Amino acid sequence: MDHDDSIEIPGGTNYKDVTALFEQAGEDMQPGALVFDEGFKLHDAMAAFEIGEPRFDSGLALLDESRPPFKPLTPLLPEEVCWIIDRAFACEMEWHAGYTLSQTIFTCMYVHALTDFDPDLVSREELRGVDNAQPIELVTVILRASILGLLKCCDLSWREFNKGNVYDAEDWQSDKCDVYMSEAHAEGYILRMLDEACDWLRRSPKARSFWRNALFQRLNLRKVLVQLLEAQLSKEYFRFRPLIDKARGLLQQIRISRPPPPHISSAAARAFDPQFPRVLVSMIPLHIIQLPEQDKVWDKLAGLLDSLEQLSILIEIPDLSTWNVLGTLQLWQPKRNHYLPYTRSAFQSAIYDNGMILNKYTQKHVVDCFFMEGLQMSYESFVNSFRKRWRSLNSLPLAHIERSITELVIGHLKSHWYNPTRRRRYYMKSLFDWHELYALLADAQRQLAPVSSVDIVSTLRLLVLLYRYENIREVILSGFQLSLYAADERPFAYWYLSQVLEQHLACFDQVIPGLAILNLELQFRARYLTALQAISVALFCVTHKSLGAPWQRMRLNFMRRYKWAFLHEYEDIDPPPLGHPNFLKFTSNCAAIWQDNDISPAGQIELAERLLTECETAPGRMTGPWSQDRIEFIAKMVQICRNLRVLPRSMADVQTWNMRQLQWDPELHPWLPLITNATS
Repeated sequence: MDHDDSIEIPGGTNYKDVTALFEQAGEDMQPGALVFDEGFKLHDAMAAFEIGEPRFDSGLALLDESRPPFKPLTPLLPEEVCWIIDRAFACEMEWHAGYTLSQTIFTCMYVHALTDFDPDLVSREELRGVDNAQPIELVTVILRASILGLLKCCDLSWREFNKGNVYDAEDWQSDKCDVYMSEAHAEGYILRMLDEACDWLRRSPKARSFWRNALFQRLNLRKVLVQLLEAQLSKEYFRFRPLIDKARGLLQQIRISRPPPPHISSAAARAFDPQFPRVLVSMIPLHIIQLPEQDKVWDKLAGLLDSLEQLSILIEIPDLSTWNVLGTLQLWQPKRNHYLPYTRSAFQSAIYDNGMILNKYTQKHVVDCFFMEGLQMSYESFVNSFRKRWRSLNSLPLAHIERSITELVIGHLKSHWYNPTRRRRYYMKSLFDWHELYALLADAQRQLAPVSSVDIVSTLRLLVLLYRYENIREVILSGFQLSLYAADERPFAYWYLSQVLEQHLACFDQVIPGLAILNLELQFRARYLTALQAISVALFCVTHKSLGAPWQRMRLNFMRRYKWAFLHEYEDIDPPPLGHPNFLKFTSNCAAIWQDNDISPAGQIELAERLLTECETAPGRMTGPWSQDRIEFIAKMVQICRNLRVLPRSMADVQTWNMRQLQWDPELHPWLPLITNATS
């Protein structure tokens, strides 16, 4: 084949065919045989594969043999021990962030040498010549107790993770690589080790150092964390607040006593070897990670403490509506370091674990809350009314209704603490179950005697429909939050959102008059959803002019993106589902919107800003102690509206308006764009 000079080949074209050379070299090899270079093993070959996961992919990297051998009994200065403990915290927090134990905890060489510097096993010969200025107890007593405490914290966290609330290899990494993690030691033993280390610091004349208090603070912080994680595992939530307060005080002091990095020649500089875990038995190839700066480590730990404090407050609130409000808020306005996999698992464990709701109620509590908080009626009253009105020969469907409500509400609450992609998938799957419950209630209503007053079964159907509309809304919005939508998909997403919100608000109009006690909360939600609908209408008007793909192509994309709405199971249920997307109606609206002289994108934004400014959180139990969080979220929405005031005043102005000014960035806002100063 003639060479095309226009095609640039990496490395040039001066190649030589070496196939014959390899054939000759392998003449004596049997099929399936392998040839290894010296020091190159199968594990190294596997580590050369790329799997497409940036946390893990490493390519081939050989061990650095130039590092001096690690000697765990090398004496250390007090500030060096402080530094090692701090960086061990960094490893721990990065494991909580989703990296493997091999990339984090197991890079600490002291983890693999616990028996080598056990004070009960160290011989006097090994300690001969140790300088009293660097007492060996700093290693054998202080550092060893801290490392054991670290491993026990990892063990306690691992047990919480392993409940299945969060997903292995997706939210966290479970592979221990056959490394000991204090599993055999009870919490009491570890706490005694830490107490003994603190006693040595308090009493020993060898500990007279400026860094004694710094070491004391770090040991006590580790002790508090062991107690806190053990309390979470045993669900002793009453212990959280005093432990968290103590941990915060210690953390504040630790931030001040920052040890300097060790000199490159110091033994402390060899305490962590990012390449050492490559000799461990691991399921996946790993690359070396860069541990964060220490301030960010403490920030992440502070976020974990804040989240657990939030859980300790929330667990005392029996109203599931408050759990729903907080869960939604922390997804709409996530706080940095407050959404670690560990705390997400802890919240889910509190909601439902071992057949108990909120660690104190039976599953019936879910149904009781659903009726009392949503309908202002006890479940017993509903059952009595239902039985009296039932006129069919068929068996009562009450057990089916109760079971469906229980499963759906528990799943709905727990999903707030799933990772975003898992939560989106759960909502898409649950939409059919909500519709199935809606259809069951519709069938039951036909077999009930009519009443002259408000039909509670009809209101219950509306409540189920509200949940379903809420889930559809979150499915749409999560597409923006996860940056799933291409430019051609955004107009439909905003249009569809406005359609769902319109039906959602119509549902509210029917529900609000009969629920006087909840009026303030429902009116807040109705006002907020009206504002969100106005914003979605404005963005549809502006973005739909950018549609460039053929309708047939867009329809194929639509069928793929919204495939959850076209399950065959829906065809077997009567009535048809409400709130499903309609592509034909969208195309008609795209054509008609240009002729609508009454609609103003800027006017819709002004309406939304006015409604949001008027919003006030409902007092009482619905928002609990988190009213301020909701106020902050609304204030952020108001700021977005002020930024979008410059949208076109009419559809005629849309024709010439520069679409490039709109920038979507989930870091700035999960669903809405911001106006930039684009000029081209």
